[in-house]
Amino acid sequence: MTRQTSGRRRAAGGGRAAGFTLLELMITLLVVAVVLSAGVPSYLSIVRNNRAATNANALVGALTTARGEAVRRGARVSICRSDDAATCGGTWQDGWIVFVDSAANDTAAPVVSQVLGAWPAPVGAATVVTRSGGADEDIAWVRFLPRGDTRTTEAFPITYNMQIADCTGNVARDIEVNAVGRASVTRVPCT
Repeated sequence: MTRQTSGRRRAAGGGRAAGFTLLELMITLLVVAVVLSAGVPSYLSIVRNNRAATNANALVGALTTARGEAVRRGARVSICRSDDAATCGGTWQDGWIVFVDSAANDTAAPVVSQVLGAWPAPVGAATVVTRSGGADEDIAWVRFLPRGDTRTTEAFPITYNMQIADCTGNVARDIEVNAVGRASVTRVPCT
C-alpha cells in the first residue's frame, strides 16, 4: 500500500500526480474557443437557411394542396391569411388556411365553407411581403378553380417574399404563383 501525500495518490512508480497543469488547461480552452468562433457563425447560417426553407416549403405545400383539391373536387378552393385557423383575417405572418370556397363567382371575396388545412405562423419570426405584378400589394387570398388555374383581385404573378428575423445574405425566399396556378421558389437577397 502506498502512502498518501497531501490528500492525493501518487501515480504508480512514484511519478507526479495525474491531472492537467494550468498551462495545459489554458491551451485546451484556447483551442476550443478558436474552433467555436469558426463554427458558430456557419452553424447559425445553416439554421437561418433551414428556417427560410421550412417557411417557403410550408407555403408552397399549402398552395399545392389548394390547387390539387380544386382539381380533385371540381370546386373553388382558396388560400388566405388567417390568425385563427378557421377564418380569413390577420396577416400572412399569423399563418394561413386552405378551404373550399363557396363564393358567388370567381372574382368575389372568398367565403370559407370547409377548412381543408391550417398552417401556423412561419418559424423564425418571419415577415411576409406580397407583391402583385412586381409592385408591393396587400394580397389577402388566392383562389384556385376546378381546372387548377388561379383567380385573385391582383395582377399576376403573385409573389410572397418571406424573410426570417436577422436575415442575411441570400437566405430570403420568393414564392411566385402564376396565372395557371404553379408555384415556384427562388432564393433572393435579404432586404
